[in-house]
Amino acid sequence: MYTLLYMQSKMTENSNIEAAGMSASTQPSSPSSGVCKNRSAVWDHFDVENATKKKAKYKYCGSLIQYGNGTSSMGGHLRRCKQNPNNDSNKRRKTTTTPTIDEHGVLNSPSASKFDQEEARRALVEMFIGEELPFRFVESLKFRKFVHALQARFKVPSQTTLARDIGALYAEEKMKLQDFLLANCGRVRLTTNTWTSIQNFTYMNLTAHFVDFD
Repeated sequence: MYTLLYMQSKMTENSNIEAAGMSASTQPSSPSSGVCKNRSAVWDHFDVENATKKKAKYKYCGSLIQYGNGTSSMGGHLRRCKQNPNNDSNKRRKTTTTPTIDEHGVLNSPSASKFDQEEARRALVEMFIGEELPFRFVESLKFRKFVHALQARFKVPSQTTLARDIGALYAEEKMKLQDFLLANCGRVRLTTNTWTSIQNFTYMNLTAHFVDFD
């Protein structure tokens, strides 16, 4: 009689342990703080540096990138960073020589026949910034025909995508400038000036003068 009661007691105890284990294993684990469930793949190359200011640190070069409006800036830095060992365009860039332009404006480069969509898209962004072109110009039929004649494989972005790329480049360069000023100078003098662009828009120009540690 004592043996039977002991066996029943042990069976009940084991059942309770198994039930408790199943209950604990089936409870959903709480996600880590600040990490989305369906986060972008670019987060594999970044760590959160400052959650309050929404800044992420790039694992390969240590740059701080703003991610408050999404991961576009992070993705752009990931594609362009020269220290990214997985960047195919950087690998190709290392095997080619620097292109030169002769006195007639002709490009001399052994890699001129090669095509890279990301490099071409970056050059397009820099052209629109440097020449102060309106975003709608990228959707001009004549412009697209001209680009197609130069390189049929280049996918011309829409003006919305172009504006987003320009914003991502601005955020990237802004973070570079902040890091440079923090690392190289302790005091900055600011001066302002107003000027008018070729589109008759008035701007205030802000210039920073500083003396670095050298």
